[in-house]
Amino acid sequence: MTDRNPPLPSDIERDPVHQTAAEWLVRLQNTQVSVEDVLAWQSWIHESPRHAEAFARVEETSQALRSLASLAGAPGCDVSNDGYDGSVPLRDYAKLRARRRPWLALAAAIAGVAIAAVFWNNSSPSVYTTAVGENRRVALADGSTIALGGDTRVEVALSRKVRSIELARGEALFKVAKDPDRPFEVRAGAATVIAVGTEFNVQRGSDRAIVLVTEGRVLVEPVSHFLPLSVLLEFKPKLRPVHLDAGQQTMAGIAGIEEPTRVEDPTAATAWQTGRLAFHLQPLRYVLEDVNRYAPKRIVLGDDALGSLVITGTVQRENIGGWIDSLERAFELQAIEESDRIVIRGR
Repeated sequence: MTDRNPPLPSDIERDPVHQTAAEWLVRLQNTQVSVEDVLAWQSWIHESPRHAEAFARVEETSQALRSLASLAGAPGCDVSNDGYDGSVPLRDYAKLRARRRPWLALAAAIAGVAIAAVFWNNSSPSVYTTAVGENRRVALADGSTIALGGDTRVEVALSRKVRSIELARGEALFKVAKDPDRPFEVRAGAATVIAVGTEFNVQRGSDRAIVLVTEGRVLVEPVSHFLPLSVLLEFKPKLRPVHLDAGQQTMAGIAGIEEPTRVEDPTAATAWQTGRLAFHLQPLRYVLEDVNRYAPKRIVLGDDALGSLVITGTVQRENIGGWIDSLERAFELQAIEESDRIVIRGR
């Protein structure tokens, strides 16, 4: 199994990947950043998973340092006489200057503690998973709850400033405890859902995420660096945030985030908690992604073209075999059971 959180470099301030990530962060914060710079940054992000991880760490560290209370100002003569030019790590420079400028050593120490805290939080999320066919409910320390559907994985990191969750796969219903000072953020593929206190369902598939709000209001933001550079250039996705109210849903994928649509029966979308999967005008390939999280045997398509068949109806978790039978009759298909899977083909 690949380690999602590899060890940090022992001397992170001299690590070239983190140095480059810091340079990109500074450049992107410029209000006049060019399109060429943004595309170059996207290209660098996708060269290696280490690049994306390093950029995320540097960005989190920057946010954490901005949130620290300001230090007492140094004497004016010390500031004007200081010759630090960034050519060496601050902690090394502080050691050389500490005898004459103790305030600099203190600043470096506080910054080091903040950086260490951020890295520690990022490297130690709580992971919750379910097996195929299993549902589970998890209570978080902040009072929120997460209901996990079958074959689902979530990673939770709670800090003083933000409640950060990643839905790595599957489906989950989030009931968020109100905390205006600590946003609740759920990352799912190309989208981040931001709430303060509400209830919403997120379903992550192979190439899309569906967000449905059952209570309150959320903000759905695009995650641009999730998309490959080729997608950004060819599809020009809608990289702008969308607000969702109760009873509305949106879909996020390579085309960006769609406009909100009204759902006639929001409770049907969360009926998976009681063993019923409901579908309305959904392509068969997406329906199978959901059904396979509960199926005793994985169901696959023998012909990719069948994935475009439009499905409306419900699937009882305890009677998936019966649903396959009805699928065969309705679309003149044939389900062939093999030792480890069921293959659906045209007759």
